[in-house]
Amino acid sequence: MKKYLVFNLILFFAVSHYTIAQRGLLPEVAHRQVHLDFHTSEHIPGIGEKFDKKQFQEALKIGNVNHINIFSKGCHSWSYYPTKVGQMHPNLEFDLMGAQIEACHEIGVKCPIYYIIGWSNNDAENHPEWCAQDIDGKYITNAYDLNAKASDKMPFSAWRTLCWLPGGTYHQHILDQVEEICQNYEVDGFFFDMYHILPACYCQNCRARYRSEGIDINDRGAVEKSMAVASKKHIAELRNLLHKYHPDASLYCNATANLANTEVFRHKLYELNTEQDLEDLPTTWAGYDRLPLQARYHLGEGSTVVAQTGKFHKAWGEFGGFKHPDALKYEAAAMIAYGASCNIGDQLHPSGLMDLETYRNIGEAYAYVKKIEDYGPGGVPTSKLGVWVSLDAKSDRGVTNMLLEMHYDFVVANLDNLNQLELLVIPSSTVLSDEELLQLENWVAKGGKLIVFGPGLMNASRDEFLMDLGVTYIAASDYSFDYTVAGEDLSANIVKSPFLNYQSAMWLELAGAKKLASIREPYFDRTYERYSSHRETPYKLEDSKYPAITQKGNTILFAHEMDKLYFRHGVRLHRELFKNAIDLLYEAPFLQVKNLPSAGRVSFLKQESDNRYVAHLLYSPAIMRGEVQVIEDFPIIGGVEIIIDVPEKVRQVVQVPGDKKLKYKREGGKLRIEVPDFKMHTAIVLKYQDSKE
Repeated sequence: MKKYLVFNLILFFAVSHYTIAQRGLLPEVAHRQVHLDFHTSEHIPGIGEKFDKKQFQEALKIGNVNHINIFSKGCHSWSYYPTKVGQMHPNLEFDLMGAQIEACHEIGVKCPIYYIIGWSNNDAENHPEWCAQDIDGKYITNAYDLNAKASDKMPFSAWRTLCWLPGGTYHQHILDQVEEICQNYEVDGFFFDMYHILPACYCQNCRARYRSEGIDINDRGAVEKSMAVASKKHIAELRNLLHKYHPDASLYCNATANLANTEVFRHKLYELNTEQDLEDLPTTWAGYDRLPLQARYHLGEGSTVVAQTGKFHKAWGEFGGFKHPDALKYEAAAMIAYGASCNIGDQLHPSGLMDLETYRNIGEAYAYVKKIEDYGPGGVPTSKLGVWVSLDAKSDRGVTNMLLEMHYDFVVANLDNLNQLELLVIPSSTVLSDEELLQLENWVAKGGKLIVFGPGLMNASRDEFLMDLGVTYIAASDYSFDYTVAGEDLSANIVKSPFLNYQSAMWLELAGAKKLASIREPYFDRTYERYSSHRETPYKLEDSKYPAITQKGNTILFAHEMDKLYFRHGVRLHRELFKNAIDLLYEAPFLQVKNLPSAGRVSFLKQESDNRYVAHLLYSPAIMRGEVQVIEDFPIIGGVEIIIDVPEKVRQVVQVPGDKKLKYKREGGKLRIEVPDFKMHTAIVLKYQDSKE
């Protein structure tokens, strides 16, 4: 165990020194990117035979593209250049990667190089000793059936998983091939893929590491922590190797920046990236409201952010799958609005011929991006309302979905920006460290305001509150559901009747707090012994002795896990309750938005180097079509008004795109601006006076 601790300390100091040393020296990021997948089977002939430099360049020009990720090695394990370390694709007769680099650089387009890490099927077949194993010694696969007959239908995205961790021969193979590429090519950067697929491995190399670290292999938490730390060492070696040959090259390890990859994210593997690429396919993955939280998190950390989507309709890498250019346009505008550069995924046909229809669609989106890209990337999300990230997707997304729909702009809270906030929301799955708790208590004592969902400020065993919220925890409810009756302070737009909660509240006793809402309990839970009607049992006619919502000073506590309830059930009454609680506490937001429909989205950025704020407004509701969310309608949105209350003296208001100067009213220290009618997206730019003027 001592060896394990020493190793962690050495890695911590090495990584901290390295990332801090690079801060401010990171590569400039292009805003109109493409990620060009190229996973090609040995059973397809004529690989790259239709590649033509002029046609390749024409596609990039039609697409308004200034950055494209190209392939050195894909999931079939084949390389697309002459290699002495790996295996060149057997049906490729020339240096395709080298030809693409030449084509890109000739027209001033950056082209970082894709290299697969976690999934590599032919490597797995030829080198079983490189494969990841589960605790029973079986090979780890992703839907890949090792016992399938050759004629059996194969599922989508079925690959065998390799273990890339230091000490193994596959790790060294990766380093050797990356060094080969660095020595022989002009490298703009690397995109290393598949770092989220192996939370735990029990191959011989990993078992040896666990023994040296004193880890019990049955302790899943310790195993996942060891995996994350070892992966960080692997990435550090890759970055050191890359920058030995190409000091200005970019590096991104895919999935390390995704909040959903909990252990990988918790150990901050993303710190070694030169930028954070947030891969997504909102049509079928996690919807259009995942990017705002992830972008705000990384921008708040000081990172450069690239948001990824795909030209595909339903699945990443599908051939013949097309989003309508309107959908790509909205997605790209949203990326810019949230402060990110844009990346749209494509997959090259095995022949090497670029699909010009794809690049016409991308070109329409990026033509719009060219008009607005100066007003997003480089901006920092700015708000006095913060959300603490718990790393539980249902909790975090439940909170942020409500805020996005109500147009309360927010930032991701941390100990560095806590003192800049007026109001902080704590999701129900939050578990604070001792240091975080102490600083939060000090902040509240100085006037900071809190809204807490469920057990978000309780100890790890969830039986005691860590801060004085004016209540005492009694027990979990005896019922699986209950009802809420809102009090006068929370009554705006709320029915007076009891309304249903699909999950019950915890039972609390008042100990100095004021009750803002009451619980109504059912007559009984629904069982085979006792039931009534089709669903939940009706509520009793008197309030329970247990409160639903309480307030003590600057803190409001919801006894329900309202964030998870909203994420799953989407009850507008729950969202209205949250809004009323916010309005009780939140007095001085930088931005207020009036009359924008709930499907609209808002982002408020500060671009300090340009002496301006930018309020982005988006509107195009995602509609379910079968299993897919589709962006389709761009109605004209009128009557929207924004109220701005920033400390700087605003001297000019301009609408983008178009650079139209807007009139505004001053009301005390606030500015009231009528937003001209718009379709899909507009940005209101507020130029303020330099403090030196």
